[in-house]
Amino acid sequence: MIAIMLASILIGAVTAYLQYLPAELVNMCVSLTDISLIALLFLIGFDIGNNKESLRTLFKADRFTLLVPMGTVLGTLFGGYLAALITGLYVRDGLAIASGFGWYSLSAVMIAQAKGADLGAIAFLSNVFRETITLLTVPFIAKHFGAYAAVAPGGATTMDVTLPVIEKYAGKKAAVTGFVHGVILSGLAPVFVPLFL
Repeated sequence: MIAIMLASILIGAVTAYLQYLPAELVNMCVSLTDISLIALLFLIGFDIGNNKESLRTLFKADRFTLLVPMGTVLGTLFGGYLAALITGLYVRDGLAIASGFGWYSLSAVMIAQAKGADLGAIAFLSNVFRETITLLTVPFIAKHFGAYAAVAPGGATTMDVTLPVIEKYAGKKAAVTGFVHGVILSGLAPVFVPLFL
């Protein structure tokens, strides 16, 4: 599954770079992405609702459902702080980039508007790499460190893009935690990014 996802991304990048797709399809790209994500969320929600145990877990909100997002926020901000020190960025800029929590379309635009295109591009790439690394490492993390540990690397993407991989390799309970985790971090990103700019 991961190989198919990565191949799809690569094929999409190559066809866009070589301009193989008709202009009408390229112009519809954002709308198609939104529709696809909504359909994906519907199907995942349907799957969770179809599994009574997962539904009970969602409403019961076990300790991991709240602890994992808290740990992710602290770990991400600490990582952004260290990255800023290592690369020579201003610490506030490193924290702002990290505060995207994987939501590259939001954080990149906010940072580019406030600090310029260069920092916006760094934010975009940083958060895209986070998502890609999550897709590659979830099977390993789930196997060696536990199901809930596999949720944290995905940040805000665990409610959509990385959720199917989490469900496949970490199980339905981790998928429910991942969905809540993604919702919480998606809500925090628009608050935290401007806080550090």
